[in-house]
Amino acid sequence: MSSSWGPTSLISGEQIKRHVGVADAHAVTEEVLKGLARGRVEMPAKVTMELLPRYGMQAWNTAMPAYIESLNASGFKWVGGFAENREKHGLPFLIATILVQDSVTGYPLAIMEGVHITNLRTGAVAAVAVQHYARKEPHRLAFVGTGVQARFALAAIRDVATVTEVRAYDIDKDAAQRFRDDSSSAHGMSVTVCHTAQEAVSGADVVITATPSTTPIVRRAWLEPGVTAISIGSQGQEFDDEAVLGADKRVCDSWEQCTHLGELRGFAEAGRLTQEDVFAEIGETVAGLKPGRESDGEYILVVPIGLGALDIALGRVAYDRVVANEPVATFRFFESTPTGMK
Repeated sequence: MSSSWGPTSLISGEQIKRHVGVADAHAVTEEVLKGLARGRVEMPAKVTMELLPRYGMQAWNTAMPAYIESLNASGFKWVGGFAENREKHGLPFLIATILVQDSVTGYPLAIMEGVHITNLRTGAVAAVAVQHYARKEPHRLAFVGTGVQARFALAAIRDVATVTEVRAYDIDKDAAQRFRDDSSSAHGMSVTVCHTAQEAVSGADVVITATPSTTPIVRRAWLEPGVTAISIGSQGQEFDDEAVLGADKRVCDSWEQCTHLGELRGFAEAGRLTQEDVFAEIGETVAGLKPGRESDGEYILVVPIGLGALDIALGRVAYDRVVANEPVATFRFFESTPTGMK
């Protein structure tokens, strides 16, 4: 295993966009999920600072470290949500930075913008979930929440499944209309903007929630038999209690991670759900260790809370491609070779 001590590359989101796309994210996501299921990925649970409002900040920050053996990828992501960014500072709500390090020396190989990678892997996980847990017939998709993550999920799902209908609801009607217009421009797809979440999800084959909501938006009574529900919002519970507890199969990307944040956290903390109540982690199905959908009538709830291992793996791919294909800004933490490093 070779090692390096520099220089450190500074990589922008635009550089990453030029070299890493939806198909790359899908392939890397499958590889990492398989490695996780087979015990070849190290990924401690997220550490989140979520009490920042007590200091007058409408924000949270999360640290996400990981090592992926198959890619020799090591590093961490530092990501946060800042509620006042758009209106007061002209910045996106989500701010993310990924550090990719040399696995042998620990030297930082790259510091890069992390939002594009976050969006890519979030969409890719949704697509993998559709592949394994949705019915095989053409799909009617419903989106509750129509921000950037919904756009990436739609792009990724279109690559793996036949989509015949898309419906969308957002508490912000303008956001839903922008989603409709952008989907038409990017994919040539017609999207129906709905007035309520119930209207959007009724009759859908796949329901995807992508919101920052901390209170349930979707009710079990609205969901058809055989539906696949995917919660990619990570702030709180997007489905009501009956939708979570009444699923025929509950699937997550990492039970340990889901006890700390997102859809299942409250149930785990209250002892209403344990790991035994989760049918599989997604990687176990991708790796062939556990089945996916086994009948058309199953209602399957999938909770991909978001894994740092996916961010670091895609970050490593981005680093390798960017530095091989275009000039990048660099600097060194050491002016000369440190003692003991040749």
